[in-house]
Amino acid sequence: MTTTMLPLTEKFLLTGREYLRVSKDRSGRMKSITQQHDDNARSANQHGITLLEPYTEHEAVSASRYARKARDEFAILMADLETGRFGADVLVLWESSRGSRRVGEWATMLDLLEDGEKLVHVTSHGRTYDPANPRDRRSLIDDANDSEYESAKTALRIRRDMAARAAEGRPHGVCPYGLRPLHDARTGRLITWEADPDKAPVIVELFERIRKGHSFKALERDFAARGIVNRRGKPFSGPHLREMATKAVYAGYRLYKGELIEGTWEPIVDRALYWDVQRILSEPAHKTRAQRPGRVRYEYTMIVRCDVCGGPVGIRLHRGRGEYMCQDKGCVRITKADVDQIIEGAILGYLSRPDVYEELVSRNDSVEVATVTAELAKLRAELQKAENESPMTVAEARMFARLIEDLTPKVADAETRLRELTTPGDLVALIEPGADVAKHWKAAPVSARRKVAAILLTPEHLGEVRIARSPVRYRWTPAAERLVWRRAE
Repeated sequence: MTTTMLPLTEKFLLTGREYLRVSKDRSGRMKSITQQHDDNARSANQHGITLLEPYTEHEAVSASRYARKARDEFAILMADLETGRFGADVLVLWESSRGSRRVGEWATMLDLLEDGEKLVHVTSHGRTYDPANPRDRRSLIDDANDSEYESAKTALRIRRDMAARAAEGRPHGVCPYGLRPLHDARTGRLITWEADPDKAPVIVELFERIRKGHSFKALERDFAARGIVNRRGKPFSGPHLREMATKAVYAGYRLYKGELIEGTWEPIVDRALYWDVQRILSEPAHKTRAQRPGRVRYEYTMIVRCDVCGGPVGIRLHRGRGEYMCQDKGCVRITKADVDQIIEGAILGYLSRPDVYEELVSRNDSVEVATVTAELAKLRAELQKAENESPMTVAEARMFARLIEDLTPKVADAETRLRELTTPGDLVALIEPGADVAKHWKAAPVSARRKVAAILLTPEHLGEVRIARSPVRYRWTPAAERLVWRRAE
């Protein structure tokens, strides 16, 4: 069923449908869809083919196995060939690589064309091929082999270039908020990134306020009220601010395949501050909805407990004053202000001790902390990459699901280990050497004070605080006599 140039008397006896696609390659031969169609129309006219409705990819998508996006129109073409809805005699391609740069995919298409007794016209060849003809089929398969080989060479070169740039710490991708690109004045090529004088202070403030215990919801409201907006001119959302707070780029790092590499740009956030924030974000209070900062009004509720039943203590108003009261059974009641004064005095006295500062802060400077921190950063990067992948097939989806399932507990284990090795950032921010701890405590948001209380009011530190019943019923007893401090033996 091989066809060649038809006599003039037999012109336009065949119908054809084009598959039009613009690739992402930067070769000089790349043509627009309109240019491809014009070439196809001239060639079809010479070979007696009447063109019908084309299959047109409206986005530039690759036909290689390295493609990230699916070719929607190609999938429709394959389905039409398989079900007999193709509705023409000839598939018209500007060049064979427009169809596919994957040998297996190309061979499948040729099989469907042969089964349906369809032809392939390649405009750049000036020929019409019959997939049922062994010589024609071999020519088309050879083209596919060549296209796949060129794609593989290009992909390898790109990977090598990317690896080389990563090893040098050179910037990659879209320049993030807070930085700006620095180009060579003569060539226009990107040299590195540098701090944006208008936006970098916003990033520094973001990190500093997170370390002080401010919630993302509070930061979102404050930035919006001050007119601080993202590049699209819209207010920052809490989730966006959280994502920005995890970016190693602000600490001068280039992230490549989970590895942190020294960047060629200067950090706009001090690295000690960056790692403090990463530790804070990995703490349980930033993981569960109930414990998120900004969702609590009191420092010690649900931390202080009833000494009678062991249940949590909450707040109630009685005659215009706040009282702590057993939440479960109402076993105990006591004036809130009296208890708060005692607990706050114990916390501030403890944090003001020089030996406490030395003992707690020194835990953050060990080699083991640095090792676990680096491993956690790598695992988080791998997990984020797996979660953001767009699988092309069911097999790929299953593979990424297994990878996510494997990485998630590893990230959790590393976070737990880091918490065991380090002092939480909220605590570090309150006990800076030479600082007025009481002043910092008053200035800190309730969410930060609550997190510190949850750490210190435990048997391992100051002791778990419990409220006992008054020894004599209906007689007032000082709060100091009713507080029980349960410490570890």
